[in-house]
Amino acid sequence: MTLLLDTASVPVRERADAARHTMSSALLPARVEFAGRGADVSVRIEGWQLGPGARLVRVMASGHRLTRVSRHVRISAPEQISLAVQLGGCSATRTLADQHDTNEPGELRLVDLTSPFDHVAEGRGVAAALYIDNERIGLSADVVRDAASLLTRSPLYDLVRRHLQQVRAVAGQVEGSEAGAMLGAGTVELVRALIVSAAAEPTPRAASTESLYARITSYMSSYLGDTDLSPARIAAEHNISVRYLHLLFAQQGLTVRTWLVRERLEGARRTLATRSGHRASIAAVGRTWGFSDAGHFARRFRAAYGMSPTEWRQLHRGAAVLGEATSA
Repeated sequence: MTLLLDTASVPVRERADAARHTMSSALLPARVEFAGRGADVSVRIEGWQLGPGARLVRVMASGHRLTRVSRHVRISAPEQISLAVQLGGCSATRTLADQHDTNEPGELRLVDLTSPFDHVAEGRGVAAALYIDNERIGLSADVVRDAASLLTRSPLYDLVRRHLQQVRAVAGQVEGSEAGAMLGAGTVELVRALIVSAAAEPTPRAASTESLYARITSYMSSYLGDTDLSPARIAAEHNISVRYLHLLFAQQGLTVRTWLVRERLEGARRTLATRSGHRASIAAVGRTWGFSDAGHFARRFRAAYGMSPTEWRQLHRGAAVLGEATSA
């Protein structure tokens, strides 16, 4: 955890300026105004990096107003979205996409940061917010804006809300590590699924949707060894948008990535229990099932099955030999 600002350690006469500077630089360019002066200004900002292009901040602040106009948008880089949850107090946010909207404690608020907005927090409040680069979230501004006022209709709303409320408790323990990067990747995937499922048009008939999902997963199963089996390729093969592809998987409580990793690991696990799997190197088995990095494959395998690929193979060595002898 990085402490970005605590006005308790700043001289009273400098608190408002320090808070304005930190909030408009460490968070995002904007005009910041406070309801009080001097000792009445109280701000504490904590931050956690969740891998490249994703960070979590927790802001505890006295009453303030944060206004982002076109000039601030132009000087911002990179383009981002924010997903915040109000943990205490009350605030209201107005964007180009909606009217004045109150953020009650426990509610999620999605904002496309490529558009101007006005945010007012009354009295002391606490909020946690994820800032994710647009390049990493992989969704258009239109999709984000469509979803912003419809988040509660997503079946993932409560799951994401709980995650955002609780993730900071562990983020500091794994920040900067491989586990921290994985936590960040999982968090981004969860937010992406929330946005896509909220923004989507009414879905086709259930039977049609299930049939399409079955065709897609059958196709993916046939190409699990291809390292370039991306959502864009899968969507193009089935004449649908990437957005709709993510929606289909979100309806199953999954993401495209988690499905691929699960099926690839299962295929590798089966191969390692055969005689051919005993003859090949662990890295070669991983490559066969779409894992180009042996270390990444081994870590994923252990996380899924509680043992390394080598330990799994040794455990099934006798069974592989016996199976071949029987078939002979």
